[in-house]
Amino acid sequence: MNIAIITWGISTERAVALRSGANMQDWVTTAGHTSDIYDFPTDIPDFLSKYDTYDLVIPVLHGIYGEDGQITAFLATLGCWYASSDATVHALCIDKHLTNQVVVNLGVKVPRSLYLQRGQRIQILESPLVCYPVITKPNKWGSSIGATKVDDRSELIGTQATISDDDILIQECIEWREFTVGVYRDRTGYHTLPIMEIMSLKNDFFDYEEKYETDGSNEVWMEWEDDLQKRLSSESLLICKYIGTRWVVRIDWRYDGREFYFLEVNTIPGFTSGSFIPKMWKKAGKSEGEIIEMLSI
Repeated sequence: MNIAIITWGISTERAVALRSGANMQDWVTTAGHTSDIYDFPTDIPDFLSKYDTYDLVIPVLHGIYGEDGQITAFLATLGCWYASSDATVHALCIDKHLTNQVVVNLGVKVPRSLYLQRGQRIQILESPLVCYPVITKPNKWGSSIGATKVDDRSELIGTQATISDDDILIQECIEWREFTVGVYRDRTGYHTLPIMEIMSLKNDFFDYEEKYETDGSNEVWMEWEDDLQKRLSSESLLICKYIGTRWVVRIDWRYDGREFYFLEVNTIPGFTSGSFIPKMWKKAGKSEGEIIEMLSI
C-alpha cells in the first residue's frame, strides 16, 4: 500500500504528534509499505496535490484538529480511506464531560465531577464535590495537558486561571491505582490489548511530563488478578462497541480497591516509541504489518 501519514503543526501537543508520526512511518516501512509524511498546515497544498494516490491515510494528530474529528471530516470530504474513528466519535470523546454522560448511562462509574463553562470560576468546592484532593483539567485538551492535582482552595483558584480557553472539568481524585487499556477493532470485532498499570515515580498523579519523559519504569503489565482484568476488559469493550470506535483507542481508568472509574477515551493515542499502544501491541506478540493491515479495514 501507499500510505500518507499526517501530523499537525500548531497543537499544544505538536512535539508528541511529530514523534508519533515518525514512529508510525517506521512501522509502515517495516511492514513493507511506502509512505509520505505531512506536517499540517504547512504541507496541506502538497497533500491535496497527491491525496488520491494513497490507499490509506493515517492521521496522527493529538488534541485540536485531530482528536476533535476535524481531520477525519476533512479526509472524508476528500473521499480518502483513513485509519481512525469517524468525526462524530472523535467529537464526542474529546469532550470529557459529554463522554462521561454517555458512559454513566452504560452503567460505568465515573468520578464525581463539576463542569465549568469557559470563563466560569468557583471559590470553593460545590456539591457533589465537597473535599480535596481533586483533579482539574481542560475539558477538551489532550489527556495530560493542563491536568493538575489540587490539594486546597488556593491551588483550585490558581489552576482555574491557567485554563482560560476551554471549559474546565473538576473531578474527585480517585486514589490508589491507575490503569490504561488499549482496544482495537479488526475484521472479527473488538479486542483488548495487554493491560498496563501506571505507577507514578514521583507522586500519585501521572502528569504530562512523566507520561512522555520517563524511560517506562513507571509502567507495569497487569499479568495477575484475572478478575480485575476481566472487569477492565469488559467495561472497555462495552464503551468502544457502544461509541463505535475504529482503529486503536486507549481508555484510562482509576481503581480505588473496589470499583473502576472511567477517565477518558483517547481516540488517537500517542504512537512514539515510548507510548503505551506500541508497547501493548508488541507485548501482544503482534507485528508492525498486522497493525497496518488492521488499520486498513
